[in-house]
Parts: sequence; structure tokens; C-alpha cells
Amino acid sequence: MKRLFTPINILGLLLLALSLAVRNWVSQPPPAPTPPALQLEVVQPITVTLYFSNGNVDSFVTEDRSVSVEGQSPGKVAQAELNAWARGPLKGKGLRVIPQGSAAPDVWVRGPHFYVNLPSSYSQFNYGVSGERMILCSLTRSLLEKTGKDVLFLVGGQSAPTLLGHMDLTRPYGKADCQD
Repeated sequence: MKRLFTPINILGLLLLALSLAVRNWVSQPPPAPTPPALQLEVVQPITVTLYFSNGNVDSFVTEDRSVSVEGQSPGKVAQAELNAWARGPLKGKGLRVIPQGSAAPDVWVRGPHFYVNLPSSYSQFNYGVSGERMILCSLTRSLLEKTGKDVLFLVGGQSAPTLLGHMDLTRPYGKADCQD
């Protein structure tokens, strides 16, 4: 009769047990990582100066308004300004520059330069030269009130020669371009 517990059989059983243990250990899912603690930036009210049109659409009316901004990054402050600008004046002095319910433009900041993406719906407004100037210059003056050098406008995310066919959008606008 053959012996069951030979050194080769014992070594084979040990290798089989070891391979099953390694297979079991390797096939276990990794431990779930612990997520980092969520750190929300503090929402702070800041005062901004917004520019709107006067009744004759030939000059600007200013309005100081408190807006809530999460953090203090220039991009978030500028976007909060444009959101408030799109809502129009709250006090009775100025006129809204864009129709009620129009979307606020998006804005990006790179150093001292602002890039404003006007929604493509703005190119459908039936405005003349003074109305188009009011849109561009009220935005420019609002953004450049405290910081910044110039504002470059895009329409619908693309470079465009004009917004409504009157004013040049191929170059950036500065404070000097929008004097009363």
C-alpha cells in the first residue's frame, strides 16, 4: 500500500494552502479612503459699485450694492458683480441695461484682465449705438471700478467683431474708452 503522507504530498499541501491564502489576501478590496474634510469658504458681503443707464441712455447712474461672495478671489467677486448688474438697479434712479430676465454674462479674470462672455441672446437685442455702448461700458465701468486694467468681450463663447453691429469687440475696453 502506498503511503499518504510523503514529504512531496505534505509539501504540495503546504503550497496549495499558501497559494489559497495569498489568493484570498490579494482579492480583498482595498480599504475605502477617508475623504478630506470639507472646508467651505466664508460667504461675505462686499460693497460694489454698479453702473446703469440714465433715462436718456447717454450717461451713467451708479448704485452701490452689497453682494454676497464666497471667498475673496477676483473671479468670484467679478461674477457676483455681473449677477447683480444683470438684475438691474434696485433704487429708482437708473434704468436696467438689458431686458429683465436676461442671463448674466460669465466672467474670467487673468491678472488685471477681465474676459466677459456675453450670452448670444444679447446679440438679438434691438438696440442702437447708444444701447450697445451702454451694455459694454456699464459692464466695463462696473468691473474696473476697483481693480483691473481692461475688459475683453466674447459673444456666445466666441470672438466676435461686434455685439449689435456698432461697437468694436476685437480689442479690450479700458476706463478711458467709457467716459461720460
